[in-house]
Amino acid sequence: MPLTCAAFLAACSTDTESYPRLLPTDQILAEPVLPDHAPQATSSDVEAEAQARADALRRRADALRGPVIEPDTLRRIQPQG
Repeated sequence: MPLTCAAFLAACSTDTESYPRLLPTDQILAEPVLPDHAPQATSSDVEAEAQARADALRRRADALRGPVIEPDTLRRIQPQG
């Protein structure tokens, strides 16, 4: 019983900082606003950066392609005929 009372009193606290601040729906759904010091990116800048990153990842993947097992090891594990 004392534990129940303590939990009830703790829940009725006037400390509003323990809960997140609720925002109105129009504020939640509004488009984000960038600060004035943020650089303005155009869609062509974003596309160019994404294409450069994709090209770099393709080059990296091509460099990793090759035999999984070295030819010498492959010869040793194949049956001698």
